[in-house]
Amino acid sequence: MLSGVLKLGSKAIAWLTAGLGTVAALAVAIILGAFEATPDQQYPQYPNNETVDAGQWRIKPLSARITSKRAFGVSPKDGQRGVIFEAELTNLTARSSKDYYGVFHLPSLIDAQAEKPMIYMERDASLLPDLHPGMTEKMAYIWLVPANTAPSDTVELLVTAKTYKARDNLTGSPGWYNDHTAGIVRIPASTEAEEQ
Repeated sequence: MLSGVLKLGSKAIAWLTAGLGTVAALAVAIILGAFEATPDQQYPQYPNNETVDAGQWRIKPLSARITSKRAFGVSPKDGQRGVIFEAELTNLTARSSKDYYGVFHLPSLIDAQAEKPMIYMERDASLLPDLHPGMTEKMAYIWLVPANTAPSDTVELLVTAKTYKARDNLTGSPGWYNDHTAGIVRIPASTEAEEQ
């Protein structure tokens, strides 16, 4: 019976020591500022109508507009607006690709309420075509968003890029990896009046 009491006592001391150690570690972390809010990341802003390289793609932002009208076969429903962003894209890789689908993103508060974008090649209105290496194509990205979250005079887009690795750690093969925000496009937007 005495050995059982001693075991309980040693367990209690172990738990107490662990608890005090945790409290001490938290106190040190708070003093050193480990839980302070991190400052907002500052991303470079890509200039309008100028070409910049962003990972796999050379991009040139062209124009943006907000509309309640049908565009490229996409029709906003009641209570929605279409956010249309046009850009030139050049595939900098050695293979044809549709990876441009994830290049542009609306800010998270709007993106969370937006439908997935439809993306068209402007010269023939084809939906999500492969873009071939070295060829520049004008593309239209169309997001349907609730009217109350639609941007008014400026469209802001996050530009996502990937990094080329000649040899990936897991597969040993070359490719584009590690999605990251490379910059921001802020482009003035025109607003098309609603049909009466």
